[in-house]
Amino acid sequence: MAIDPRAARAAAQWLVRLHGGALTSDEQQAFQAWRASDPTHELAWQRAELVCSTLASVPPALRQTADAAPHSPQRRAVLYGLAGLIAAGPALWLASQSAPWQAWRAGIRTARGEIRHMTLPDGTQLVLNTDTAIDVRFDGTARLVDLHAGEIHVATAHDAAVPARPFLVRSSNGAVRALGTHFSVRQRGTMLAPRTEVSVSEGAVEIAPSQAPDALRRIDAGRQGSFDDVAVSALTPLASHADAWLRGVLIAERMPLGELLEQVARYRYGVLRCDPALAALPVDGIFQLNAPDNILLLLQRSLPIRLAYRTRYWISVEAA
Repeated sequence: MAIDPRAARAAAQWLVRLHGGALTSDEQQAFQAWRASDPTHELAWQRAELVCSTLASVPPALRQTADAAPHSPQRRAVLYGLAGLIAAGPALWLASQSAPWQAWRAGIRTARGEIRHMTLPDGTQLVLNTDTAIDVRFDGTARLVDLHAGEIHVATAHDAAVPARPFLVRSSNGAVRALGTHFSVRQRGTMLAPRTEVSVSEGAVEIAPSQAPDALRRIDAGRQGSFDDVAVSALTPLASHADAWLRGVLIAERMPLGELLEQVARYRYGVLRCDPALAALPVDGIFQLNAPDNILLLLQRSLPIRLAYRTRYWISVEAA
């Protein structure tokens, strides 16, 4: 049965609110009154409960959303997504297997603009870049990090288990096995054509594409490459300052403006567009990633460009 879109949106709002903490008595009465006021409301709520039972790991994401600002893009995006799932009905199980929902229901996530450092149970140091979603699974045979979205940097520790367990980072394209190393893995591309980038700063890693697990490829320190489900690209030297984000900065040395803006866009909500005529303009500087809008203002002061605001979250970079 189709769900009225308005009822689906209201059910999504109640779902987020309920996962943000206990309702007050007035809120509880309002919730029950909403459910009883229209049969479509009760049906929408039953679908909302189905969302939580089907997407077993949704609650952590809901708690993060409940803490977000009421009108933030993060909160709106999750509410729209929830409403879509509530309205989907029989198509729900398909949506639950798609890449965006795998990322959304991950156990560990960073918000847009957040960089988080953490230590895993074996002592491995992990850094999550902006808008990243992972799950960590350690058992008797392997130490596994599932990278659903975003980018991580790994500094592996010696495993005290006997025999030592391999350390693996698994993306939608395959697995990266650490060979005593410091390395970064980033999930890129689109839902239909995902691609995984790997860069190694110390030691080495071994890549096994998911559809060609025997086609192993080793990447040594100072090299980088990417892979899809069937093959690994040609390797290239590690990009200058590729790991600067670990220190919360973006370092540009004659970096094309279009490339720089692509990096800045990863750390802020909304749309950031660049006039193609300006994309090749070279930029030098060291920029703080925790203040992406300040980066834009600095660029406007130092380059022949202007920021055209359609809204706070939709900015076009145009010629001054």
